[in-house]
Amino acid sequence: MKKFNKKKILGNGCNGLVIQFEREDDIDLLDLVEKNPSKYPFFLESSSRGNNQNRNSIIFYKPQILLKKENNSTDFLNEFNKLWNSKKVKQKQMRYKNKNIPFFGGWFIYLGYEIAGEIEKKLKIPKSPYSLPDAFAARVNSAIIYDHVDKTITLTSDKKDNEKDFEDIINDLLKLDLKEIHNNANGSVRMFSKGTSDEHQKQVRSCIDYIYQGEIFQANLSRLWRFKIERNLSDVEIYRKLRKNNPSPFAGIVKYKESTIISSSPERLISITGEHLQTRPIAGTRPRGGSGLLDIELTKELINSDKEKAEHLMLVDLERNDISKVCKPGTVKVDEMMKIETYAHVHHIVSNISGKKKKDILPGDIIKSVFPGGTITGCPKVRCMEILGQLEKQGRGPYTGSFGYITHSGNMDMNILIRTILKEKNDLFFRAGGGIVADSIPQYETLETEAKANGMLKAVGSFKNA
Repeated sequence: MKKFNKKKILGNGCNGLVIQFEREDDIDLLDLVEKNPSKYPFFLESSSRGNNQNRNSIIFYKPQILLKKENNSTDFLNEFNKLWNSKKVKQKQMRYKNKNIPFFGGWFIYLGYEIAGEIEKKLKIPKSPYSLPDAFAARVNSAIIYDHVDKTITLTSDKKDNEKDFEDIINDLLKLDLKEIHNNANGSVRMFSKGTSDEHQKQVRSCIDYIYQGEIFQANLSRLWRFKIERNLSDVEIYRKLRKNNPSPFAGIVKYKESTIISSSPERLISITGEHLQTRPIAGTRPRGGSGLLDIELTKELINSDKEKAEHLMLVDLERNDISKVCKPGTVKVDEMMKIETYAHVHHIVSNISGKKKKDILPGDIIKSVFPGGTITGCPKVRCMEILGQLEKQGRGPYTGSFGYITHSGNMDMNILIRTILKEKNDLFFRAGGGIVADSIPQYETLETEAKANGMLKAVGSFKNA
């Protein structure tokens, strides 16, 4: 049996238990999802390393889905506001060794792209073709948080009688083998269909036409890949390959009945801690080079590109306008401007926009102000979404939607679901896209989608000869 030290944390409206194993081996919380999927169906993981955004991973214990949206039957975000208010627990921020604990009871939220239709009532876009609901909200009392820097696990709960939850979680953790080796999966997949280069480039030209006609300034057009699983292959095995091929700060796996969202997203939609609100748009991409010198040249080319900078500045302005709706006047600022972030297969231009949240504003209303993210729709948002629906011809489902958590105090952290695979029964679906502007070159835009899809293609393709 593994040995560990534990220390209780007492909070206002919450309790915690910090666990430090005597050995320094990493705990892989994904093993809990694999061994106990009904108990641990939602996992948010920072699978890349390198900055504070990548510090914590969270797994949610026995979540209860209390609200879902299917067939336009529910005004989801307004109903969620009511639920959040009615089940709110009075809490104060929990801290341990001068660091904030990110989650200590609240909600797990999934939002499909089609939720945009209830935010913009006149918007007409295709319905999601998937069996996954358009959105759902799950009440979560207890959770496990793994700090990748301190190598500590913190159990948190908003329940007064949390001992049974903590004991059950500890027993599950003790059953994990810290040195467990995951053999290559025996399953295999084959490509079923994908948006062709010719089709995509025709759609790019249509976007450019709309820009010259003055209807839009920029649109984020995507392509769809579909694979079939030919032999048994689990969602956890696919996620394990994806995070290895494309580690990301806002990754995760979300299981719902026969659907699983498998994400390695690099992009944050919105986060709130106290009154501090921030969004972190990504716009501007180059593929990774085959050598260190080529990588440096590609990042220089990216940051010096007039096209990429103009596109990025346009979307920064859009995001500033979006969060200004829910921030105190005069508090919105760009605190990081056009930084290069490098991932396994691409370089991106990233900025950070922050502000101070208005008092007493509800979580669903904050989401309405920013969803879907402007970087994955375009500018202006509504007209872009209409045009993208016409060109893409079917709903996006999880792609460019969001998942994350919301606490009782209104703290939240929500990603944008890009670099994301949807598994439904034996089908795998994913999309990759890019921003189209007036001087876009269709062939280059197609190559950009291939670069962005590369991590997912490698993850799925690795099973072909397994």
